[in-house]
Amino acid sequence: MNILLKMGKKENTPAPQKFPRRKKIKKKTLLGLSVLILFLAGGTIGIRALFFTEEEQIALTGTTTYGSLNEAIEGSGTTTAADSVTYDVDGTVLEWYVSAGDYVEAGDLLYVLDSSEAEDEIVEYEVELEQFYENLADVQENIANQTVCAPFSGRIEEISVEEGDTVNNGAVLAQLIDDSYMKTTLYFNDAYQSAISPGMSVQVSVPDQMLTLTGTVAQTYDVDYVTPEGLSCFAVEIQVANPGSLTEGVSVTCWLTDSDGSELYAATDGSLQYCQSATLSAKTNGEILSVAAVDYQHVDQGATLFSIDTTSYTSQLESLQKQIENTEKNIADLEQSIATEYSRYSDISGKVITADYSHNRITGNDMGTITIYNMESMEISINVDELDADYLTVGMPVTVYRTTSSDTEYYDAELTYLSLEATSSTSGVSTFAATITIPSNDQLSAGVTVYYSIDTGGSEEAVLAPVQALCSYDDGYYLLVQGETAPEDAIDPAQAGGSVTDYPEGYYAVPVEVGDANEQYIQILSGVEEGATVFLRYQNAAPTGGDTTSQVETEETSMPSGGPDANFPGAGNFGNASWNFGSGPMGNMPGGNR
Repeated sequence: MNILLKMGKKENTPAPQKFPRRKKIKKKTLLGLSVLILFLAGGTIGIRALFFTEEEQIALTGTTTYGSLNEAIEGSGTTTAADSVTYDVDGTVLEWYVSAGDYVEAGDLLYVLDSSEAEDEIVEYEVELEQFYENLADVQENIANQTVCAPFSGRIEEISVEEGDTVNNGAVLAQLIDDSYMKTTLYFNDAYQSAISPGMSVQVSVPDQMLTLTGTVAQTYDVDYVTPEGLSCFAVEIQVANPGSLTEGVSVTCWLTDSDGSELYAATDGSLQYCQSATLSAKTNGEILSVAAVDYQHVDQGATLFSIDTTSYTSQLESLQKQIENTEKNIADLEQSIATEYSRYSDISGKVITADYSHNRITGNDMGTITIYNMESMEISINVDELDADYLTVGMPVTVYRTTSSDTEYYDAELTYLSLEATSSTSGVSTFAATITIPSNDQLSAGVTVYYSIDTGGSEEAVLAPVQALCSYDDGYYLLVQGETAPEDAIDPAQAGGSVTDYPEGYYAVPVEVGDANEQYIQILSGVEEGATVFLRYQNAAPTGGDTTSQVETEETSMPSGGPDANFPGAGNFGNASWNFGSGPMGNMPGGNR
């Protein structure tokens, strides 16, 4: 592990399940530790010079142990509801159902506003929408009429336009004639009405061409027609195949053969007409892009004959479609507002925190808010030091507690969010945003300051020495270890630039390699074994002119935060933090980058 200290590291003893408020401890380098300890050492010397003369000194000692450093990240935050909603009221209040302090369920009706204005707007939009759809149908029809096709097979004649011409809706383009069959209508004596029916063969005489052709009765019609001679007649439509010489207007006479062999002649002659003919015209405005036929050309049914440019209608189509889309959205929004905002139902279950409104004389509306908190769970937002973030994962358990006037209340919480991106601060230390969720079951309110502790586990087991026992010299660190004889690797602190040169007889300066530390212990990776007695510091027995010993704290002396940063083997970067230790024998301890 490359971190010397983590915030709030615990002693090498099992962590208690419940704990009082603790000060947040952050990491420092051993150089920072050295400077602070030098400050303490200098302060101790100054105090001793001011208040003490030569008096007996008592050597305080400690013992190295074996174990691991428990580590925890601690801090505080202000609770907010994990799930909350706020509704802004703006309108004329018709009904109001809640007050601050009420508990509501999801789906409960909170208030009703007058929706008459919104309903009137919907009617106006619907009128506009109807007109837009009518215009859209016209534009789509114009676009569909871009091409003019043959409605039936026949001969194209009398083409009156050419490519590049500009035409208006209704302009004649050409004639289309189907003369493969000709037709005529003749009148027969009413007495023959029962003898003549559709499908019967009929003889068609063309006197001008001296032709007699066989046609077919297509249809009969009961009409009121009387010949000049006073003969009452009915109409018979006859069709005959065109051998190629028949044209419109040719005179013909017809007769049929009755079932008894007698011939039934028409009372009048008739003139031939085309069975199908059509005037092709433009059904939209635009420029003729192409003409796909020439006069007297035979064309098949469905063939494209003319193409008209309708580019102007395309932009109209897009504009109308956009107007329709916006209008339909406005209607849907108003309908949604009537269903939800004008009749407001709660989206969550919870406690009503605020619920009030008043009449605004300027706008003429009632205005206010309703805020609802789901009190089942609370959240606190924290910022985690970049060095600590590596030890955290979403889902980790968190102990949260708050101290009241009579007790300390604890909550089992969880780390539910950890940002993937750090945010830099002006101090140069980056932090990661994180969220702790606290299932409070209505037992914790919003806006309350709580404290948290995240146990990140222990370090690897190693020999542990009291942090007050650590001394520094030019090449590293040493402990003053009690022994019968000097170890082979012992050094002379006075010659090696040691921070402590005044220590009891029977103690020897033994170089050590150090690892992580907390506020009370430091890992000794090599140099000293478990169970060694080490010198901590001297304590004065009694001051001059007094009858009590000096009170030098043996528990914790809190140092101001904000020491220098440095790096050293086996330790991480110490940020701004508070160190807690008594005034020990350590002086200036070199290590890492100064």
